[in-house]
Amino acid sequence: MTIEEFVEACKAAALEDRATAAVSEVVERCVGDTAFLDELPGARPGIFPLHREDALSIFKIVVPPGYVSLPHDHRMWAVIGIFSGREDNEFFRRAGDTLQASGGRSITDGEVLSLGTQTIHAVGNPLQHAGTVAIHVYGGDLVTAERSMWTSDPWTEAPYDALSVTGTTLA
Repeated sequence: MTIEEFVEACKAAALEDRATAAVSEVVERCVGDTAFLDELPGARPGIFPLHREDALSIFKIVVPPGYVSLPHDHRMWAVIGIFSGREDNEFFRRAGDTLQASGGRSITDGEVLSLGTQTIHAVGNPLQHAGTVAIHVYGGDLVTAERSMWTSDPWTEAPYDALSVTGTTLA
């Protein structure tokens, strides 16, 4: 599958009634495709845009070893597929003016995770020797969306700041 074919398949899937499930199927097909991975930009840690429009954005993300983000939301559905490495997701729910931990899920090589529009999570790469290489598909323009992050513990809500959450100003 080429990048263009992947983007078109995601765009078509995002129009279906069960968009998240349909996009998950597309992502599941690509995370085991080494030829597709070889076509993607970026080997170093970072966020590499593949597609951005109001209704859909797609990024290749390379998470450095030992990285942990602040809790944040997307306010849109998301589908995450892992090519290599591991991504730990710690989930939270609102508890008054702060957050309360509400479980987690780890995904690794070839696995896919779907997140709903209300999900609040922190992301980490627990591996100390390797980056995590993933594809992230969002049901909107993640870069321009109004979002929140939470700082300190007890968690305090603040406007999303990409540099604080991801270490980059892209997403």
